[in-house]
Amino acid sequence: MGEQVPVLIVGAGPSGLALANVLAVFGVGCRIVDKKSGPASQSRAGILHVRTLELLDRLDIAKRAVARGVKINRVEFGQRGKSTTLRLVGKGAEGLTPFPYALGLEQHRTEELLIEKLAEHGLAVEWDTELTALIDGPGGARAAVTRPTGTDEIIVARWVVGADGSHSAVRRSLGLGFHGKTYHQTGLLADVDLELPSTASIGPGAVRLNLTRGGFVGMFRFASGRWRLFGAVPPELAAQDIGSEISHEAYAQVGLGDLQRWFDEYFQVEAQLKRAEWAALYRVHSRLSEHFRVGNVFLVGDSAHIHSPAGGQGMNLGIGDGVNLGWKLAMVATGRAHAQLLDSYHRERYPAARKVLRGADRGFTLEATRNRAIAWARANLAPVLVGPLVRTRRVQVFVFSLFSQTWISYRDSPTVNGHGPGAGPQPGDRAPHCSFTNHCDRNPRGILDLTRGLRHDLLLFEGPVRLLKMDTIRQKVEEVLGGFALDTAIYLIPSTERDLHRCYGATRPCVFLLRPDGHVSYSGPLDDFDSLAAHLDLLYYRAQGGRGPEGDETRST
Repeated sequence: MGEQVPVLIVGAGPSGLALANVLAVFGVGCRIVDKKSGPASQSRAGILHVRTLELLDRLDIAKRAVARGVKINRVEFGQRGKSTTLRLVGKGAEGLTPFPYALGLEQHRTEELLIEKLAEHGLAVEWDTELTALIDGPGGARAAVTRPTGTDEIIVARWVVGADGSHSAVRRSLGLGFHGKTYHQTGLLADVDLELPSTASIGPGAVRLNLTRGGFVGMFRFASGRWRLFGAVPPELAAQDIGSEISHEAYAQVGLGDLQRWFDEYFQVEAQLKRAEWAALYRVHSRLSEHFRVGNVFLVGDSAHIHSPAGGQGMNLGIGDGVNLGWKLAMVATGRAHAQLLDSYHRERYPAARKVLRGADRGFTLEATRNRAIAWARANLAPVLVGPLVRTRRVQVFVFSLFSQTWISYRDSPTVNGHGPGAGPQPGDRAPHCSFTNHCDRNPRGILDLTRGLRHDLLLFEGPVRLLKMDTIRQKVEEVLGGFALDTAIYLIPSTERDLHRCYGATRPCVFLLRPDGHVSYSGPLDDFDSLAAHLDLLYYRAQGGRGPEGDETRST
């Protein structure tokens, strides 16, 4: 029969590890296997964006990541000896998140953090374990794996998650297409030790981008002092036989001499490359699986989508997949949620991935196009326009939202309900951070500081005028929530918190129910208890005895 487990995760990259950590928090048994012999040693992806840090904070990992990384809060554009700086969080964007920066952190260090956290839950990756066959059935899936000793094992899992990259054996076993295209352009990634002159102005916390005749190149420094170099390469360096394999893996190594010539020609920074930790050319693909779920099998990360590395969106998108799927699997596996909650995974993450792919495609096309008119505009107009544009508030906020992935919303999801009271967030949107002004501990914090962890949170907005019946309303809300098998914290937002009311569009008394991933699940009038209960009935089971297994917690700000 084989060993039985609720969830089998195939692939121990960032998306699979994030998913495993979410399941571990809920106490859901899982196994995570990977055919590699151990964690990745090359950094590949190197930036964690705002939304990813917010999700990692729910796993109690973000602070550790920040301690090991470098906060990146500005982009320096260089062209023809001139430099213009774009602040990633400019005026008008402060207070949008507890993490107002991108974080420079090598992918293998992100994986280390996730593996360390998994170990705290008593779980470990099973390395050198390869999936050889997968058969799905009505009640679960049977997976055949080969162990490090060469022996075969059958694992019977209620659900299987493919997190095994662009060559996904899980996706192939499902017969799913991986549609898209392959670009003829070539990119280069390298982690190197640089010797910079004392006059060099590139410091920690900055990404230096330089427009070139072939696109752009960039560089930034990790906490180790090593520099990440990336971007377009000269035709003579790219002219190698790269085949047509669908992968972002390196297809050719690059020597230190070639790296130095590339750096001298394209970066406009005087520096001596002393050592290359690793350097490789790669081919860019843009591909999307036609489905993210088939029966009891799901796809996350590069198994489901790959695209241009422009903007550093790939690993961040994959971690978002893992968290989104993880809390839903956990709720169903523990008997708290109806099985149809799992249907929302594809409905929510497929559109988000498709939008990221399209944006990355447009960015990469503008960067690497051979069209003479566009190339001329990039070389001659862009340097003139960049400076004035990046100093405007609208552009700064737009860039912040675009790269931070805070724009991702699930308004069309079947799992969200109600309607926002005004100009604030709607069901499906990411819950805004926004700071308190009268917090009881005299240390102003925002909503996302309070709603950490993988539980549901209910925000009760009093409205612009103090309500004498708030205690009665709170008791009735507790009665509604107490009837469901949910771990929920309730926060009272008094009328004195005017900034919070404005941020959430709470022009009248209202309620916001937040999901474990921080998106709005439901919003409606404060005293419409029947609609709140109907929404919960749609997704979750009633608790025996009228109380959830974890109980509910009421808090006031």
